[in-house]
Amino acid sequence: MSESPLLKRMLDAGMQFTEMSQKQAEKLVKEFVKAGQARRKDTDEMVRQLVDRGRGLSEQIVATVQAELSKQLGKLAGRLDEVEARVETLAARVGIVAKPATPAADDAKKSTQKVDSQSD
Repeated sequence: MSESPLLKRMLDAGMQFTEMSQKQAEKLVKEFVKAGQARRKDTDEMVRQLVDRGRGLSEQIVATVQAELSKQLGKLAGRLDEVEARVETLAARVGIVAKPATPAADDAKKSTQKVDSQSD
């Protein structure tokens, strides 16, 4: 069974169906009617189906991407926790104690350095 050129164009469009606007769907359905592949009385229903299908596919793609992104970020967070633990272990072995940096302490150092450099 051979595909009609119009159907082939639709299939070749691929991802465009996920973003099909009402206007695009209407244009496509008009082409079907002109080609004799759709009846004029069915056009409204066909347009609605195309737009709904595009919306549904878009939602599926978004959900799939979000799920995969969450999965990958979860794996990354786990690996980062492992790396952090290993760094802390290595730091403890060589006697480095991590001191939390405070913004106030950093500002005090900067102002002291400015005063020292101005007195020279």
